[in-house]
Amino acid sequence: MIRLKNIFGFNRLILPLFFLSIALLFSCERDENIIIVPSPDKDEYEIHFIDVGQGDAILVITPDKILLVDGGWRNSGVEQYLNDLGIDKIDYVIGTHPHADHIGGLIAIFNRFTVGEVLDPGVTHTTVTFHDYLTAIDANNIPFTVGRRGMERHLSENAYFEILHPANPGSHLNNASIVARVTLGSISVLLTGDAEREAEQGMLQYPEKLPSHILKVGHHGSRTSSTMPFLEAIQPEISIIKCGQDNPYGHPHAQAMQNLHAVGTEIYRTDVHGHIVITTDGTEYTITTQK
Repeated sequence: MIRLKNIFGFNRLILPLFFLSIALLFSCERDENIIIVPSPDKDEYEIHFIDVGQGDAILVITPDKILLVDGGWRNSGVEQYLNDLGIDKIDYVIGTHPHADHIGGLIAIFNRFTVGEVLDPGVTHTTVTFHDYLTAIDANNIPFTVGRRGMERHLSENAYFEILHPANPGSHLNNASIVARVTLGSISVLLTGDAEREAEQGMLQYPEKLPSHILKVGHHGSRTSSTMPFLEAIQPEISIIKCGQDNPYGHPHAQAMQNLHAVGTEIYRTDVHGHIVITTDGTEYTITTQK
């Protein structure tokens, strides 16, 4: 499936070349050599919504740098997934919040890959997983940054991400989730962690930051997230729900699904579609799935 974005601006560049190629084609006899006008160079980006069961792991690959957002549970398969792609260095890792289904798989990543920087909301948890996560960051001398609204990081010439939340996180771990908006050319992707209603209301104070082509649905499709005002501000064309088959929480909940359908977004789910990979040149995007 192919989605076309900013088609009129794109045509001003491509259509003249296209029609020139067609004119040349029909001016030649069938047996003569045909002159082919090459397409201009384009950036290539990939967003991998990795199937880790009931958890989150999102990989963003740009021409220059790599971003990993969460890593699922321990032994989630993210490490092998990166190995299969030939990745040995990750420039930025975001641990959205301290729950084990988001940061557990990052422990092995810190111990076995070169990591340039970790961004974390700076809230604490009492679990062994969170302790081991911090220990691995410290043991490998990985720069650690407390992520706050307004921070940005460069990914390539035409790509970057910006943190939209939190500003001042409280004690509620889901609502402390780092929410990042990734811009790849003219394509935008909103990654919401487990942000719930309270966090969504906070982000609605800056509605101009929210519109995005692709949404990673908050909190695995829980009824505590995906409120109508938030979805209406985003207006996502594609929404990705990361949840496990037959998970004990009943995710995605009916209310979240109803709200997503109400805004007309197309829905993909890791429990149904497996790995979901979006490839884009910053103007068009293609979606592939692998169960």
